[in-house]
Amino acid sequence: MDKKANTWMIRAGVMAALLVGMTGCASYMPYSGPRAGNVNDVAHNKALAGIQLVDVNYAMSRYMKDEIGQSHLDALKDFMNPDPLRYAVGPGDTLQVYIWEAPPAMLFATGAASMSRLSGSMMTSIPAQMVGSDGDIMMPFAGKIPCTGKTLNEIGAEIRDRLIHMAHDPQVVVRLVKNHAQSITVVGNVKNSTMVPMIPGGVSVLQAIAAAGGVVKPVNKVTIQLSRSGKVLQLPLEEIIRNPHEDVSLRGGDVLTALYKPLQVTVMGATKETKEVDFQASGISLAQALAQAGGLNGNQADAKAVFVFRFEKPSLLPHWPKPV
Repeated sequence: MDKKANTWMIRAGVMAALLVGMTGCASYMPYSGPRAGNVNDVAHNKALAGIQLVDVNYAMSRYMKDEIGQSHLDALKDFMNPDPLRYAVGPGDTLQVYIWEAPPAMLFATGAASMSRLSGSMMTSIPAQMVGSDGDIMMPFAGKIPCTGKTLNEIGAEIRDRLIHMAHDPQVVVRLVKNHAQSITVVGNVKNSTMVPMIPGGVSVLQAIAAAGGVVKPVNKVTIQLSRSGKVLQLPLEEIIRNPHEDVSLRGGDVLTALYKPLQVTVMGATKETKEVDFQASGISLAQALAQAGGLNGNQADAKAVFVFRFEKPSLLPHWPKPV
């Protein structure tokens, strides 16, 4: 085992089994798992070098719960969209422009593609066009209009500024006809894997899942994984439904993956069965994992030797109780 490995180990003297969540230690494991004495002597056991052994108590359990909760909140903040109502146009989007000119119309009085009268003003509809790879669209009399990274209102304001000295009090409205620049990929345990286009106003996690036809497994057994720019966030679907705060607004390029029972814990040692136990989306307790392995083996179990092996972040270790 790598001496530089940052791991910790919890010891709980309330049950009699071995719950082991790591591999690579076969050299010191007898048939039914390591002896309690070998693990308790972690400070002098070269095979366990780099592992901390920490007693489980109420304070430790509360600390772990708080740390997990805080880590979850910190990760959630990274995925929050500070301005979900803002839609930034990009290459590939198709836009349509409508221009109203107050009477008497000076620029679009004749020869326009489509005209209608509204309260005495003249409305002209410019044929829809796609934002090019250079990020621009072409407007009659206004020339190239840069669109990439701008909202529809900002593009409309730019067009109006270009026309204001040629048209009579022009008013401009820009409409998004088709979105090709920004979309969300939804895959995994959903009815239909799909690309969900972003829209002005934003798309949330639940809206994207609904657009894919929903999940096909029970909600309480599905975890939603959100991937964005190299970062990954996992949220139980049941918790997203229960807590609207976790139904984050997505961004173009996000990948949503619905995972069915993505994690397992390995239970072995003095239990009636050696097996991998599936996590529920919201987690699983030590007692639940032991129960699913058939409970304790009364002929072998040591009532003071329940161990949980887990890799943890090195940054957490200095704040924990002094290792034993």
